[in-house]
Amino acid sequence: MTKKSIYISITSLFVMLFFFYFFVFNYVVPNAAKISIPYGWRNIPMMQDSVVVHAYLGDISKEEKNNGLTEFWVKGIKDQEYTLSIHYSQTSKLAVSYRIDYHFKKWFIQKDYLLVEKDNR
Repeated sequence: MTKKSIYISITSLFVMLFFFYFFVFNYVVPNAAKISIPYGWRNIPMMQDSVVVHAYLGDISKEEKNNGLTEFWVKGIKDQEYTLSIHYSQTSKLAVSYRIDYHFKKWFIQKDYLLVEKDNR
């Protein structure tokens, strides 16, 4: 093998690895995460009071300090975690928007994906 063919082989290997990384972490992982969203989170009760939302989703995992207008539910394992955040209107205390995020962490790769976002304002 000549030096030129070795350089071409190594360069093509790095190009293939880059495309593989790009395909897996920008297409496969987020689409697989969308398919495996927790079942109870597929039909969020929008424009409902927080009592109805809590009856449907259960107890909250954490609450932001903005007068209780945003609540969070967390499911999944440590390295593959889904977070549902619901924002309530300040005047009527009805659920007006939600978003589902997915946090993926394996080895040296750590990415956050926005899976679903809906706003009824």
